[in-house]
Amino acid sequence: MRSYRTAILFLAVIFTVVTAGCSGTMSPVSKAKATLEVVPAEIFLSPALIKSPVSFKGAGFQPNEMVSVEMVVPKGLEIKGVGKDEDAVGLAFGTADKDGNFSAAMQPTATLNWFFQVGWTPLLRPDFKQAKPLPPGIYQINATGMDSGIAGSSNLKIVPPPKQPQK
Repeated sequence: MRSYRTAILFLAVIFTVVTAGCSGTMSPVSKAKATLEVVPAEIFLSPALIKSPVSFKGAGFQPNEMVSVEMVVPKGLEIKGVGKDEDAVGLAFGTADKDGNFSAAMQPTATLNWFFQVGWTPLLRPDFKQAKPLPPGIYQINATGMDSGIAGSSNLKIVPPPKQPQK
């Protein structure tokens, strides 16, 4: 009977040590800071963004986790289809590789909805007559690991379009 108690006590101690060791190594990961790069970091709004979209590269996420990229909606800016209590819009999704790196690009619908704020026809075609493009400014972009909560941040600068030369 005594050896039975000793074996249970031994297993309990081993379990406690292993659990404490695992939680000690896991907590820095959950508090880790990732990096995020917006490519290009400065744009002007033009139809060229549909063919050459803004893209995102990040590092420091957990291997194989999905990463969500969002733009923070600045206070006072109204974005079509976004409630007043919402503070961000989704720009892209990616999956981190085995080393925790990811890349993703904006899809045309995200570019049209969030950057140009177009209307949509009944046939689901963009209606640029209803467009209300984002104003020039610096917009915060966040990437967050969906499993870990690890996050990185960067900025996207929207500048006015270049002036056309007078003819």
